[in-house]
Amino acid sequence: MNELSNEDPTTWPEQLELLEQYSHKLYSLAREMVALLQEHQESKWEEIYASFAQAIGNAKTNRQRLMAINAIHSIYGGMGSWNDFYLLALGEAEDLRMSLSNAIYNLAETMKIQILSGPKEPKRSIWQKTKSVFFRSLLKGN
Repeated sequence: MNELSNEDPTTWPEQLELLEQYSHKLYSLAREMVALLQEHQESKWEEIYASFAQAIGNAKTNRQRLMAINAIHSIYGGMGSWNDFYLLALGEAEDLRMSLSNAIYNLAETMKIQILSGPKEPKRSIWQKTKSVFFRSLLKGN
């Protein structure tokens, strides 16, 4: 059972709906973290969480979702990592940072497990991939 849905998905459309819910929640949590870090002038970590929010918010495939999750998980652990960081304000601000941090890490892990164990994403044809790249380049004006 997962925290955002009442039952495990059995089809790709159900899986996609759940992953979109996870993505939306992760995006919201990451933006909340960005706001907190901006308030405390912590630009290095703010950029990392803003980048994660953008990546998870824009992810359209499981590969993109996993890349975003792996990127955010990589900041936890090791010397000079997110785990070594704390807000100098301490108190309520640090409690909120820890709460958001734990929520992001745990939901990202839940999402990763769901991607790896749930119904698989349908394969896209070479035409679908080419068409997607072509139309994206048109939108960018290239």
